[in-house]
Amino acid sequence: MHSFTRLTVFLCGLWVVTLLYGEMVAYWAAFWTCSWPQPRLSSSFSKTDHYVKVAVLADPQLMDRTSHGLPPKSLLLEAAQFYTDLYMRRSFHSSILPFKPDLIVFLGDQFDGGPFLSDEEWQESLNRFKHIFSLNEKGRDLAIPIYYLPGNHDIGYAGFHSRYPKVATLLTLVWFYLSMDGLPFPVLYLVYSNFKELNRKGSALRVV
Repeated sequence: MHSFTRLTVFLCGLWVVTLLYGEMVAYWAAFWTCSWPQPRLSSSFSKTDHYVKVAVLADPQLMDRTSHGLPPKSLLLEAAQFYTDLYMRRSFHSSILPFKPDLIVFLGDQFDGGPFLSDEEWQESLNRFKHIFSLNEKGRDLAIPIYYLPGNHDIGYAGFHSRYPKVATLLTLVWFYLSMDGLPFPVLYLVYSNFKELNRKGSALRVV
């Protein structure tokens, strides 16, 4: 009986330690061991020059009814969305915002089944996304510019657009620039159906 009690206490203690590590310590370890790289000083770079701290996030893929085939509005789907949203929000606020980036860029696939969602479902996912990655910290909004690039899980591939014309159609090469403290960030967005043409044009593309 005593051995069974000791085993129960041990397993309960192990569960608590594992839970605390996953919910708290893992984020502290990332915060304590990470830092922004310092640029090497050279004749063309002095301490007075600016450099930009960019946080890059990719593929949040907010769970929806298309993720695992769970029935819409089911208890199982709602529970899965709640805990995955909670995990991502805690990760963002515990391991990204404390480093005070100058710029945040989302590289696409914010949603999971974006092209297949109804307008209502899409808006619901957007509201969840805004809550998860809110810049409101300790009651104040952080003034950090955020840029979002769409991915195939957001608007689909090129072939998808011919069947669903409501989805934004971009079948050509699109260039645009972000600028932060005078530093340009070239962005190339591809939703392309003619890969032979892309390969031909691609030989002239240079991204630094």
